[in-house]
Amino acid sequence: MSQLASRSASGRQVAGVRPGLVYFFGALGAVIWGYDNGVIAGALLFITKEFDLTPAAQGLVSSSLSVGSAVGAAISGVLANPLGRKRLIFLAGLVFGAGVAVCSLAVSVPMLMAGRGVIGLGIGIVSVSVPIYLAELAPARIRGRIGALTQLMIASGILLSYLVGYALSPLHAWRWMIAVALVPALVLVVGIWVLPESPRWLLTRGRLEEARAGLARQVDAAEVDQALAEMRATLARAKPSWRRMFRPGVRRVVLVAVGMSILAQLLGINTVTYYAPTILKKIGFTDEASLLNTIGFGVVSIIFTVIATRVIDRWGRRPLLTVGALVMGAAMTVMAVLSWTTGLVVGVSGVLAILSLVVFKATYSLTWGTSTRIVVSEILPLSVRGVALGFAEIFNFASTFTLTLVFPILLAAGSGTAFITFGAMGVVACVFVLALVPETKGRTLEQIEAAYVAAGGNQR
Repeated sequence: MSQLASRSASGRQVAGVRPGLVYFFGALGAVIWGYDNGVIAGALLFITKEFDLTPAAQGLVSSSLSVGSAVGAAISGVLANPLGRKRLIFLAGLVFGAGVAVCSLAVSVPMLMAGRGVIGLGIGIVSVSVPIYLAELAPARIRGRIGALTQLMIASGILLSYLVGYALSPLHAWRWMIAVALVPALVLVVGIWVLPESPRWLLTRGRLEEARAGLARQVDAAEVDQALAEMRATLARAKPSWRRMFRPGVRRVVLVAVGMSILAQLLGINTVTYYAPTILKKIGFTDEASLLNTIGFGVVSIIFTVIATRVIDRWGRRPLLTVGALVMGAAMTVMAVLSWTTGLVVGVSGVLAILSLVVFKATYSLTWGTSTRIVVSEILPLSVRGVALGFAEIFNFASTFTLTLVFPILLAAGSGTAFITFGAMGVVACVFVLALVPETKGRTLEQIEAAYVAAGGNQR
């Protein structure tokens, strides 16, 4: 009885929380994700000098984040159903704090890599829990806009890291650059407890009345019973189980999610995020000028992510993904041609290189950066949503690890091959979306699952 009373009190506490605040705190973990992704771009300039890093060692320091992220995604996928979305986000905040502390106090490269790995664990957990949480909380008519909060928060975190990096660069204070992430981690750990749990997850745990109360905050009162009936029907068809990932229909949907997650990285975004200052230094900028220019990249990312939140539910996911892949491929092809001809040097070629990076960054923020995780979290069936998204994110971070490990070596030797590979991936990504990815705008998660899984992953 006391347990039921406690749950009811919890429901009353969160009932008064404004939806905007719910979505903001739900996505706050992505700010830390973005910050810890972006901060290495500025910090690496000074870490390299302090520890005398070779290009290969730079790649190891940067890519150690991805190793931890892959492990965190796997853990999160397993725990998403038993723990729930809210507790997972809280766990991510604790892990972030521990990793940041280790990293900012590092006295050796192995300790620095270990700290980055722990931070990666938190990123892996957030990469699964935040998109699912937002997708399951948001009404269908604005789910794209709310889901885009993840990318907006990542972009905001990256921009914040660039600003902090630039402010602290005269002091070469790379440890403080990293330590700033403790602030949003603390806010996340405290703030997550005022939020509601996902109604769909509550329903999987048999907590019907709490699920009903949660739905009442999402849809009109007249629609609550219908939405609840659809969710219960979906659950009746298939109870949550990781084994369902390998069944016909579901298996193909999972493979589409994996393919989108890999392609989102093979387009080359993290090489720009991690190594933009390094690329700009190669062109001829000073450390401070390189960091100042990356702030511009961050501002561009924010602007185009905001635009994405306004258009994704009107234009749809598929048009953004297909056109975006081709534009990014063209931008990377320009970078490859410049590398093979005039080189990345001050002058006209340097200006063209910077413009190409800006176009790439803007397009990624408008299209793949915003849409990928939205679509993946939408198409995966409820019975495997947590574990399958974790599975897809493992491949995402494995791709990131490979690229961030190898790219500094390629950049030192001449980066044309890497850039033309990213350009080719734009064409591959476009074809992949046209062939396999459905349009999901305006449909409930239950409608998407019923149509897409029933068609064996072929419904578009």
